[in-house]
Amino acid sequence: MFPSLGSIGPFTFYSFGLMAAIAVVLAGIFLAIDLRQRGLDPANALEIVVGAAIGGFLGARIYYLVEHWGEPGEGLFTGSGLVWYGGVAGGVIGVILIAIWKRIPLGVMANAVAAPLALAYVIGRIGCQLAGDGDYGSATSLPWGMSYPDGTVPTTEIVHPTPVYESIAMLVVFWVLWRFRGRLTAGWSLFGLYLVLAGVERLLVEFVRATPVTFAGMTTAQVISVVFILIGIPLVWRGIRGGSAEGRPPPAPA
Repeated sequence: MFPSLGSIGPFTFYSFGLMAAIAVVLAGIFLAIDLRQRGLDPANALEIVVGAAIGGFLGARIYYLVEHWGEPGEGLFTGSGLVWYGGVAGGVIGVILIAIWKRIPLGVMANAVAAPLALAYVIGRIGCQLAGDGDYGSATSLPWGMSYPDGTVPTTEIVHPTPVYESIAMLVVFWVLWRFRGRLTAGWSLFGLYLVLAGVERLLVEFVRATPVTFAGMTTAQVISVVFILIGIPLVWRGIRGGSAEGRPPPAPA
């Protein structure tokens, strides 16, 4: 594992931070392409990804701090402790605020950010793998199991490399969402598909993650995933049945 990439003077460069920066850049590039194809100003992509990144970081960090309230060494801007569902909530709030500021219809904005959001998650999980930050899974005897002795949250036990699982799964999700941009355009339909696919991915990976059960035999992330799926299904259904197709990009190539 490579949690730290080295230092220059008083500044230490972390692998997770590098991957987060790459995630923002790549998400911005694909979002700019999508906005241009929807007839919107691609320059808005910069403000959108920055707003999503800031909101996502603050949401993830604040949720973590609420869960670990009063523990020593914890502050808003320390380098570890980010929670996925807090990040999603914060990122959504950030994007909504940018959409209102730029006067972009919320449905159009939601559909435009769906695929870039999945891609950013792919890169972010690569950062988790490099950092060994505790997002790994439970013990396993499978041949691809691995340990994280030099991680930010080290373990010498052979465990499921769940960040790798998630990166692969969400790369497939990104590909699906990018292909369906020209087909699911009504309302929040493409974003609904993101909620369904991302929810299913996280629901399943939690079965091999070292996460405590909190409610009805499920982890907190699984409960949130079920909520995502239940919200996403009617949004997708509305898109399949048709409706207004505001900001429609050209159909994806066959």
